[in-house]
Amino acid sequence: MTYLRRGELFIEGFSSKGIDVEARDLVKIYKIGRTIEVHALRGVNINIKAGEAVCIMGPSGSGKTTLLNIIGGVDKPTGGQVVVGGVRVHELDEDKLERYRLKTVGYIFQAFNLVPMLTALENVELPMIPLGIHGHSRRRRAEWLLKAVGLGDKLYHKPFELSGGEQQRVAIAVALANDPPLILADEPTAELDIENAMRVIDLLIKLSKESGKTVIVSTHDPRIAIRADRILRMEDGVIKSEHKPVELEEGASLTKLSSLADEVKARLAVAEKQLHELAVKLSRGEISGEHFDKEYLRLKILIEGYKEILASLGH
Repeated sequence: MTYLRRGELFIEGFSSKGIDVEARDLVKIYKIGRTIEVHALRGVNINIKAGEAVCIMGPSGSGKTTLLNIIGGVDKPTGGQVVVGGVRVHELDEDKLERYRLKTVGYIFQAFNLVPMLTALENVELPMIPLGIHGHSRRRRAEWLLKAVGLGDKLYHKPFELSGGEQQRVAIAVALANDPPLILADEPTAELDIENAMRVIDLLIKLSKESGKTVIVSTHDPRIAIRADRILRMEDGVIKSEHKPVELEEGASLTKLSSLADEVKARLAVAEKQLHELAVKLSRGEISGEHFDKEYLRLKILIEGYKEILASLGH
C-alpha cells in the first residue's frame, strides 16, 4: 500500500480509523413562517464509540435524518452540542465545516447524489480535488474503490447507465474517497432490491468490522439492524430506547421496537442472515451437503412464509 504525500490518503486501502461521536441535549427547531415551529429534535443524547456500527431506527419524521445531518455538519443545531473526535462541530464556522465534511465525514444519502454528466470514476475522484490530490493518484484511488465495491467493470459508465444498486455502490465509493473515519448512511437500502441491499449492507458492516470506521445508519431495514453493534430507537425527536441485535434474533422487546409489519421484517431479516451464513459455512467445508440441504429447505420455507405475511399486510 502507498501513502500519498498530499492529502494524507491511502491510494489503496484505508488508513484512518473510527472516531467517537457524542451528542448532548441536541435540539433542532425549524421555523415555518413567523409563527409555526417544528421540533425535529427534542434533546437527543447519544454516545457512539470509535469503530462501532450503530443503527438508528424509527418511523418517518422521528428525526433520524435531522440527527445525521447535524452530526455530518450539513445542518446546525438550535441547541445542544455535537462532539466528533474531540471536535465541537456545533461551533465550527462555514469554512471549518466544509473541511470537516471533506476529511471527517463520508455521507451516503438515500438519493445517490451523483453528478449525472460524470462517469463513475470521475464521480469518485471529485471529492479528492479540494484536498489537492493530484490527478494520477486520484485516478488510482478511484479505480481501487470502485473495484472494492464490485464495479471494476463500470468505471466509465455514467449514472443513467447504472442500476439503482450500482449507483448506490458508486455513492459509497464517493463517500470513502477521502478515507473518512466517520460514515453516515441515510436509508441506504430504501430503493434497492434484496440482492443489492445485501451487498450494500455487507459493505457498510465491513467498514466497521474490518476497517475500524465508525458507521451510523438511519434505516427502516432490519437486515441492517441485526448486523449492527447497537440499535437506537428514535421517536418524536428523542432516543426512546436502545437494543442489541440479539433481541431481534431472540424475539425479545420487538413490540417496543416496531410495528407488526416491522416485526415480521425483522424475523425475515434473521432468516435471510442465517441463510447467508449457511452458504458461507458450506463454502468453507464446515458443514456437510446433507446438513446444508436440510437447513436450506427449512429457511426457504420460513422466508417464503414471512414474505406471504408481509404481502397480506400490504408490504
